Amino acid sequence: MPIKDAWFSGSMNYIGRARTASGSPEYEASYEINASLVISYPEFEQLVSHEVVPGHVTTFAYLQNLYVQKKTGFEATVLTMNTRAATLFEGIANNAILIAHGVTEVDQLPDEDLQIGVLLALLQDDAKNQSSYMTWGEGREQQEVAAALRRDFLVTEERAGKLSGAWGRHPLLGRMYLPAYRAGTDKVAALRRKHPVAQVLPVLYGCDGLVDIETIDQLLNG
Repeated sequence: MPIKDAWFSGSMNYIGRARTASGSPEYEASYEINASLVISYPEFEQLVSHEVVPGHVTTFAYLQNLYVQKKTGFEATVLTMNTRAATLFEGIANNAILIAHGVTEVDQLPDEDLQIGVLLALLQDDAKNQSSYMTWGEGREQQEVAAALRRDFLVTEERAGKLSGAWGRHPLLGRMYLPAYRAGTDKVAALRRKHPVAQVLPVLYGCDGLVDIETIDQLLNG
């Protein structure tokens, strides 16, 4: 569902009401994307993996199914932004392209253009951190923040406007959520390097119980 001049890049809404004959959830979701987004094709590949499979749609599909099976509480289906769980989910989504290819490092991806796209996406996460700090830590004006993001983090004019404006100056998104991306990404990357795939992936996706950016260590190391 393309939306012109949306304030977000992509937004996944997992519906989760339809059922199969056996009563299991059908993994239905609506995916909205900013039709005015200006990114390269490799960056778009990363964005789709982030928002859909094996990123956010996959994460919430598992949690919805676990709730239906009564293995998690209702709170597992209504996790929102600005939480420790959301930090973990953004980390999963930003590592999704690596998970899909079965690798742990960007330079192990099979295509050089895709590697560049992922690196640009990670650089955008650093831009999110910088926007949050300059806006709320230093009290800089939006125009100054946008210029710094364009200059130092190679984001497009559209990205710089969004990250310094609608997101950066929002009292919750700007202060709390923008820094969550890089923190979550680094955490999930470290866990995937440390633990075998068969151990870490079920835990990341909540199959062994609902976890967040802090409690996941207890489950993996316990």
